[in-house]
Amino acid sequence: MSWGTELWDQFDNLDKHTQWGIDFLERYAKFVKERLDIEQNYAKQLRNLVKKYCPKRSKDEEPRFTSCLSFYAVLNELNDYAGQREVVAEEMAHKVYGELMRYSQDLKAERKHHLQEGRKAQQYLDHCWKQMDNSKRKFERECKEAEKSQITYDRLDNDINATKSEVEKAKSQFYLRTHMADESKNEYAAQLQNFNAEQWKHFNNAIPHIFKNLQDMDERRTVKLGETYRSFAEAERRVIPIVSKCLEGMVSAAKAVDERRDSGIVVESFKSGFDPPGDFPFEDFSQNLSRTGSDGTISSTPKGDRERDGAPAPRSDPKHPMSRTKNKLWLFGKKPKAPSLEDFSHLPPEQRRKRLQQRIDELNKELQKEMDQRWSLIILYPEQIHVFSSPFNLRFVSVFQRRPEQDEGRVREESTDGRPEQPTA
Repeated sequence: MSWGTELWDQFDNLDKHTQWGIDFLERYAKFVKERLDIEQNYAKQLRNLVKKYCPKRSKDEEPRFTSCLSFYAVLNELNDYAGQREVVAEEMAHKVYGELMRYSQDLKAERKHHLQEGRKAQQYLDHCWKQMDNSKRKFERECKEAEKSQITYDRLDNDINATKSEVEKAKSQFYLRTHMADESKNEYAAQLQNFNAEQWKHFNNAIPHIFKNLQDMDERRTVKLGETYRSFAEAERRVIPIVSKCLEGMVSAAKAVDERRDSGIVVESFKSGFDPPGDFPFEDFSQNLSRTGSDGTISSTPKGDRERDGAPAPRSDPKHPMSRTKNKLWLFGKKPKAPSLEDFSHLPPEQRRKRLQQRIDELNKELQKEMDQRWSLIILYPEQIHVFSSPFNLRFVSVFQRRPEQDEGRVREESTDGRPEQPTA
């Protein structure tokens, strides 16, 4: 259906309809703007939440429990999920909201142009109608005046008392009015013909063309709305694969929780290496007393004399854990804070063994790194080798003229000459 033929007389209603269409488009654009604001705020809050529950930790404080590692994996996946929400917001901002606002401005300018053309055509038709109506009114007046002059002429012509001059004057007036009426008739006919022609052009050419442009504009607005609806959904659908991977990562992190491993980590972290305390020995304090076999009287031998006689004095067992100093009671209570020592002597045996082994591994890595760097320097600057003249330097050169992996054992032996070996757990 065409607006130009079906709605030729509904200019005002089409004006209201096209304005409603633009208002609806802007309302949808406002909806998209609020939606992308929600997405941006949601992503921002998710990132703040991840940052809150994933604080920065030093290397020694990094968690090793599978439950903690899985939780931080979930936080990482949630952070990626927040990034996808930001992508959705950006897609909506550029491909939906921005496009809608630009198209709305174009629609307003185009609608204004078409309506101005319609109003100009209507004004020109009104002008033609006004000219035709004026000529019609003039023709009507001239006809009435001609009728009056004719009546006057007929009355004087039949009056025997009227003079000849009066009759001639009325006759000339009648002819004049009749001539003016004929001219008004011709003018009215011309204006009527012109108005009918302009009216036909108006309702068959101008208005259909203008209304067709308005119809095309409104249909393009409808198509654009459908495209933005699709873009609105596509912005969400594009991130579904990555969001699914984030959710799969969370599920994988949940499956990685191992209660047995966590229990083993607890044992590894807190095992001291001490043996459980043994039974308390019986301490006989009656050794300081002596009784006679006949009357049961108590001997008054002094304690010092008995000690001089060879009686052993009671003493604590140094191998028994409960006879040690009170700073060992942390095994069953709160562990005291001990100063950090290079040999880790403040730690229990098992923990000390692990820390020493860890330190040995670090030193071996540093040693290997230094050896690789030294070998690289010798390869890059071979002419500097001849500057060494001492026996130690000659030995250094002879060692590093070979491949480091073939002579690594010897280098380590020479590097430890005159130094005590590293402690091992």
